Amino acid sequence: MEEPNAKDSLVRKPRFCLVLLLSLPGAWIAGCSQNDRPELAEATGTITLDGKPLAGATVLFRPAEGGRPSRGFTDDSGRYELTYIRDIKGAQLGSHQVIITTATEQQPEERLPGRYNQATTLTAEVQAGSGSHDFELSSR
Repeated sequence: MEEPNAKDSLVRKPRFCLVLLLSLPGAWIAGCSQNDRPELAEATGTITLDGKPLAGATVLFRPAEGGRPSRGFTDDSGRYELTYIRDIKGAQLGSHQVIITTATEQQPEERLPGRYNQATTLTAEVQAGSGSHDFELSSR
């Protein structure tokens, strides 16, 4: 029986790597299939602070039963639309803890009271179909 030489080893290694690389996208796609995704519903709304639109805020809906949170950002009129993942809009059906924050990497100082973010008391119920979830916040 012949011993494998270095040349045979080099030929096998790239083939193995090629097979591995070609199989990864399939595994990734299978792991991210639509069947794995919970039922979602469109979730939009308006946020005001002391009666005025709150621009530049991050809105996070965190499912009470666990799962991936949905995120949105308010525009100049205080409107937001939640995104579940990448370009998939909506939020998981059910009860959610709602977090609203104005802190960013560029502006780390929070403008809102902690009851809207760190110690949030906000909740929302996302139901089938589209729904508007408006929040009237107070700085006091």
